[in-house]
Amino acid sequence: MIQKIIKGSIVIALTGFLLLGLNFYRTEHSQVPIKSIDKDKIQLFYRDDCPDCKKIFKQIYLHNLIKQDIQFINLKQINNRHYIDEYTIHTVPTFIHKNKRYAGTQKEIIKEILK
Repeated sequence: MIQKIIKGSIVIALTGFLLLGLNFYRTEHSQVPIKSIDKDKIQLFYRDDCPDCKKIFKQIYLHNLIKQDIQFINLKQINNRHYIDEYTIHTVPTFIHKNKRYAGTQKEIIKEILK
């Protein structure tokens, strides 16, 4: 009986990790055009083929799982590229929230932005 419970728990945990990983991959490689910017959220402008973006993406993704306060904008998606001029994006990753802007990968600065 206990072995069945343990096996069931392991299956549920593995399924959860698989779904979490799949959602992470879909978020990172999203090709969905952003129709409007949500000014109440932190905007993360990134490219899914950017090595610097990949360095910080897990930290940002995990934060967003809990807080749900980040809008991911993949600038590799052709229909999102107009935001480059609109928000004067010179490099990725770039975070914008209200009057704060940061372009880079320093985790301490990113933590401050995410507060």
